[in-house]
Amino acid sequence: GINAEYGELQTFHHYLIQINLSKCTMQVGTTTVESNPNANYLESRYFWVAYTASVCFLHLICSCAPFISVSTGWLFTLNIHNIGNFLVFHYLRGSPFGGGDQGEARLLTHWEQINHGKQWTNTRKFLIIFPAILFILCQHYCHYDLEVLLLSTPSFLLQFIPKQPFMHAKRLFGINQY
Repeated sequence: GINAEYGELQTFHHYLIQINLSKCTMQVGTTTVESNPNANYLESRYFWVAYTASVCFLHLICSCAPFISVSTGWLFTLNIHNIGNFLVFHYLRGSPFGGGDQGEARLLTHWEQINHGKQWTNTRKFLIIFPAILFILCQHYCHYDLEVLLLSTPSFLLQFIPKQPFMHAKRLFGINQY
């Protein structure tokens, strides 16, 4: 409330309504909302740790089955990661959050929305380098087997090429155009 003796101003915040009792006015919708949450949640270092931990957990699952060899476990880890990465970052469009972007993101993939399309940010570098390191680890632990190389390279390129700046907002063969 208002302390009448000292004329102190107190403001109450409740959800999206702000009531300023000194002026007896009410302002609705005074909170600011990021226009598209896809643009900033990946910037957190905690996301990087969670992303790395989830890939390690995926590898643990892929390599712990008794009938799967070490090479097959690494190959499954790499291919599942790369295909999932492609689907989430380069195929799905729009914003999963009902943010206030007024539909601006509906035609953009998740990758195109990261950092508002700015290239070579730390987040984008991490998401480019991480799959490359995973690819190199897979090749190393599979003893540079030609068969593993042939089975893993297409999935690696499927998620690596769309991340390059020359592919920004490009749609190949009309796929995912509308």
